[in-house]
Amino acid sequence: MAISNTQSSGSNSLIVVLIVAVIAILAVGAVYLMQDNRSGSERVGDAIEAAPHGLDKAADQLGDQPPAKNVERNLEKATN
Repeated sequence: MAISNTQSSGSNSLIVVLIVAVIAILAVGAVYLMQDNRSGSERVGDAIEAAPHGLDKAADQLGDQPPAKNVERNLEKATN
């Protein structure tokens, strides 16, 4: 009886470790996707594309993008 309790405890610990590992991988992935990792030339290109819609929108393209935009752009890059 004591052997089965030890095996059960060991498998529960393994499951907990696996769950923690999956959560950590997802968190790292989410942080990566939210970063604005555009190069300077990409920022200038985005600003030039936004210029017809107004200079304020073009200027906004030169700065960091909000996380939702970053996720959208980074996912698009990852699938292409």
